[in-house]
Amino acid sequence: MALALLAACAPVTPLAPTFTPTRAKVTAIPTSTPAPTATPVPSTTIPTATPIQLPSPTALPETVLLFTGDINPARCVYTIAKEMNDMAAPYRAVGELLQSADLAIGNLDASISDYNPPSPCAEFHRNLLAPSEVVLGMKWAGFDLMGAATNHIKDCGLQRGCDHESLLDTITHLRAAGIEPVGIGSNLAEASAPVIKTVNGVRFAFLAFAGVNENVFADEVTPGAAPLLPDVYVEAVRRAREQAEVVIALPHWGREFTGVISWEQTRAAQALAEAGAMLIVGNNPHHVQGVERLPNGALVAYALGNFVFDQEWSDGTLYTIQGYMLQVTFRGAQLAEYELIPIRIYDNYQPRLPPPAEAAQILQDVENSLATRPGN
Repeated sequence: MALALLAACAPVTPLAPTFTPTRAKVTAIPTSTPAPTATPVPSTTIPTATPIQLPSPTALPETVLLFTGDINPARCVYTIAKEMNDMAAPYRAVGELLQSADLAIGNLDASISDYNPPSPCAEFHRNLLAPSEVVLGMKWAGFDLMGAATNHIKDCGLQRGCDHESLLDTITHLRAAGIEPVGIGSNLAEASAPVIKTVNGVRFAFLAFAGVNENVFADEVTPGAAPLLPDVYVEAVRRAREQAEVVIALPHWGREFTGVISWEQTRAAQALAEAGAMLIVGNNPHHVQGVERLPNGALVAYALGNFVFDQEWSDGTLYTIQGYMLQVTFRGAQLAEYELIPIRIYDNYQPRLPPPAEAAQILQDVENSLATRPGN
């Protein structure tokens, strides 16, 4: 893996001296090898024609996509933002980076609705409902899309019985903020339809699929999330490929609180790639997982960890407050390079760039995760 250095905070003693970069950058397209110099041939006098000026080839435009890990704007995250009177508080330290991307894509691990009171600030409360004002912060941060096919997309907060209202409200509130939800809809056809964004003349199709909690699955008449089932996602990717040059899949999959990549993840990644997905960005484990190129050239990031989340516990380690952003650069419709940008969640649930030693440790955790992949 080719690596690029970036200064972050004050120097600290490296935790992993053999893995010191604070970012990891990989050029996906190999640099062409210069042609060998031809052997000189004796010259002869040949009449010269008037030179014809050919237009210079136009360089392919670059498009930068930036992906984040899990975002929970509910519970303690909302409570603190409300106390600060700033719904953008969680994103302030990374807002400039998010806003600099052509497209910023988050992963919403909650629902957004005013149907019921929001979830309280209590770790044991697992029903994640945020009020509609949280979209103001997401809009400020520069998010363009939110993967929403997650296990919490139908959560109802303190009270139960909101049926599908929280999911439908999430769609309404995100769109009102100019953020397109991906992977949910009023039925299966809507949930599995691609969200297409055209940037620099290239059409990017986004799909999201829920692999956790069957209760959120959409069907022909039921609102919900597109299920991570082969008969759904293979056809969805193929249809999207007919409409766009680049197909990107956002699966919510894998076991929680582990860096171990499961058989289910590897099988689904391979099937998504074979169906036509060029880029697969997963979430749900709340732990960083590895990044690799598949045999057909597709890029898969198995899990980016938490991005904005109130899980400041992790069995004596830091994994639930660490993650990375995935920055992917396309030249035209070709995936040219990608970069892993480590983050740590600090006070007020703000992700920030960590000190170099911790950044190196996060990147090493990402690398180590690949060793757990089935088949290694």
